[in-house]
Amino acid sequence: MLRNPVVAVVDAQGTAGHLGPLLRERGYAVLHVREEFPGGGELLADVAAHRPVAVLAGAPGGAGLADLLAEGLGLPGNGTGPGAARAVGPLPVETSAEDTFHVNTVSLDGLHHICDVWRAPGPPGADVWDPAGDVELLPRRGAEADRLVSAALAALDALRLRTGPAHSVFRRTPDGPRLLGVRPGIAGRLPLLARQALGAGQLEWTVDAYVGPEWFRMRAGRDYGTYR
Repeated sequence: MLRNPVVAVVDAQGTAGHLGPLLRERGYAVLHVREEFPGGGELLADVAAHRPVAVLAGAPGGAGLADLLAEGLGLPGNGTGPGAARAVGPLPVETSAEDTFHVNTVSLDGLHHICDVWRAPGPPGADVWDPAGDVELLPRRGAEADRLVSAALAALDALRLRTGPAHSVFRRTPDGPRLLGVRPGIAGRLPLLARQALGAGQLEWTVDAYVGPEWFRMRAGRDYGTYR
């Protein structure tokens, strides 16, 4: 009996839990690997026994383990060597009352797609990565969005985040966007808001990158707002 191909999702918590249904709709079985599981050869062997065709991070805490497993299995990822991607956390000197901006992306072997760009009014809350108050979806084209996108793409390349979802946070300054932090993984509640507003967002593009790479490459770079 033929079985469905398996995709391993590391830390499929919160919004990342929506990856499972999307993958199952495509005919894939989902192996959930919890981030708190011990690493090493035993876990790698356990995951390898399921013969996954992809390993991806769900919540940001699972990114490191996802890259470790992907590298061990010879699957696409960001690597674990000295030049591997390192997330940049929010800076502790940040007390300004200015708005923050959030740029959500999905990448495939260095090809980046901008999923959505948001403005969160006022200073960031306790969780700078997942604004709790009202947010505004910015048009994809415009002077402000263009500067944010350019800065986000530069940050992804500098951190060698070449594959998978990522979330970049900025603050407006007189000299242009100031990067507050970047981390791989699904970006809190924003992908669900993008789905409501646009019909697709970071969740859908992540699934495309890993199990529909040809479709991803064909559509990557398209301005959001034209998905429907």
